[in-house]
Amino acid sequence: MIGDDPQERLEIAPVPPGQVPWRIATQVAATAAIFGGVEGVAVATRSQLWLSAGERTQLTLGAVFIDAGVGLAAGLVGGLIAWAARPWEPTWVRHRRGFGVGWTLFAAFYLVPMLVELGRRGEWRHTFGLGLVSLSVAVFGFLVSGFVYRREAIGLTPRIGYRLPALAFALVLVGVSAAVPQRRRPPAFVAPPGSTNVVLITVDTLRRDHVGVYGGAAATPEMDRLGREGAIVELAVTPLPETAPSHAAMFTGRHPTETHVIQNGRTLASAELTVAEQLSLTGWRTGAFVSAFAVDSSTGLDQGFEVYDDDFAPAFRGLSEFRAGWLTLRLLMRFGDPADWGALLERRGDRTVARALDWLDTVPPTEPVFLWVHLFDPHSPYEPPGDTPIVDHKAILAQEPGYAYTPTERDVLRRQYAAEVEWTDQQVGVLMAGLRARGRLDEGAVLLLADHGESLGEHGIHFNHHGVYDDVLRVPMLLWQSRQAWEPGTRVTEQVHVQDVANTLVEAAGAPKLTKTTSVALQHRLRGSTIAPEPILLLGRTDRSWLYGVRAPAGVKYIQADDGTEELYDLAADPGELQNLVQSQPAAVRNGRSGVEVLKKQLDRTSGAPSGSTAAMLEQLGYTEPSEAP
Repeated sequence: MIGDDPQERLEIAPVPPGQVPWRIATQVAATAAIFGGVEGVAVATRSQLWLSAGERTQLTLGAVFIDAGVGLAAGLVGGLIAWAARPWEPTWVRHRRGFGVGWTLFAAFYLVPMLVELGRRGEWRHTFGLGLVSLSVAVFGFLVSGFVYRREAIGLTPRIGYRLPALAFALVLVGVSAAVPQRRRPPAFVAPPGSTNVVLITVDTLRRDHVGVYGGAAATPEMDRLGREGAIVELAVTPLPETAPSHAAMFTGRHPTETHVIQNGRTLASAELTVAEQLSLTGWRTGAFVSAFAVDSSTGLDQGFEVYDDDFAPAFRGLSEFRAGWLTLRLLMRFGDPADWGALLERRGDRTVARALDWLDTVPPTEPVFLWVHLFDPHSPYEPPGDTPIVDHKAILAQEPGYAYTPTERDVLRRQYAAEVEWTDQQVGVLMAGLRARGRLDEGAVLLLADHGESLGEHGIHFNHHGVYDDVLRVPMLLWQSRQAWEPGTRVTEQVHVQDVANTLVEAAGAPKLTKTTSVALQHRLRGSTIAPEPILLLGRTDRSWLYGVRAPAGVKYIQADDGTEELYDLAADPGELQNLVQSQPAAVRNGRSGVEVLKKQLDRTSGAPSGSTAAMLEQLGYTEPSEAP
């Protein structure tokens, strides 16, 4: 029988006041760990990344610890606020307030961005519903937490502690993420038997004149084989020599001014119909394996892909899919030195190819695939795997624009670039061999091209893809099909643009073409169809400003800078673009100005710019964007 002395009722000593904030923090952290486990299972099973069972386990375990850490910080803030405020109130009331504040801070970290994004999309019903549910959970937690802590606060032994069970449950969820396979949304329709497998290979920053079938001196036997056995496009042009804008044009068949992706760091609108969406709707399994942050899923290029593998760090694969991981990555890039985290921004082509082939092994051979493999290796700073660079180009790029390269540095960097191209060609060979071994080329089509070229000193532009000269605009484009209606090695001599990639791919698959575009499938040209030539509107940049231009089918190019400076070249007579004809060809200049006016009117409808963290990450990859969009 308990005596009259109140101290005899205490089964444990009261919670020391100094420990209350810490205890609240650990309790919020325990519940946050469960949230992390749930989030981890959701991401691991639904992520567009291609994840093995071990990687899903790693990802969910990381989510548990990251979210527990965020909860610990939020709970500590809530505990300190609650303990410092209204000290005359009962301990259990202050416990309840501290937990409520801590959990609300933790929830707000995840929920507020979701609400903002839903509101930005105009999904007001979902915004209101999520907000109402979130408020209800916060109120419920605030009320219940007082009962949970009251026994402990007055010195009675808790009926059951929940911190260890909560962590145990979170670890159970880690096991669940490994056991449950990734969920993939099946295509809306089943493709007909014997459908063509379609493969797109894009090689970032690959100069046309470094591929053997174009007369290049670099050793590129694998790319050459594609051209000799298939078709070679002599005059393929990108309208904007930037990675994301050029790829967006390929996938939609639309000019960058129509997609509004006129800079790296901008996002392709969800309303745009892509090749991947078209093929997915008609029964193709779709997978993309990319090698650089410039084309990660935030660009919107993931639309239509069931797998979009854009995570480059094997030790941390998938963690950036979480809210906390995403924010941490951007803080590192925004306020830290991006050079210290290069592995989070790009990966070597051999690793990208290996992951693509691993994914193919999981797709039944009877199901056709659309596979996109993006290789980034020829991009600056030109560091061929296995070689120690003689010139540290990465250190040079970290300096202010306008670095004066010595003749020796220029010669060495050109050799290093060529070595990168040759190494990349080997990876193309590995991919092609893997496709053949898996029977994916028995009924298949392969299109290989670059998104843009690279200036290696021409026109005073060193080792980047600024300007709108042909060194960066003309790209290699090679098409191979298992059943092709043209002679091997046929050359297409008409001017085409990278937008033609879109309908070339769906034509190869036998799927309905994209209609919101003037994209013309290369197969039509190869079959001898007469295609009306069109001028190509050009957009490029210098270090600090924008350039506008028109490339006419007849081989005349007009260029206009922001400051009004004009250039005009006859490309047939002057392929090096060395003789400016502005003074001697006034009619051509007037035509060029008219085209630029059309281009500028289209640009007036574009808006937005990369965030600071995104810009920092792109800069580490060698992209220094103008401060303002045109």
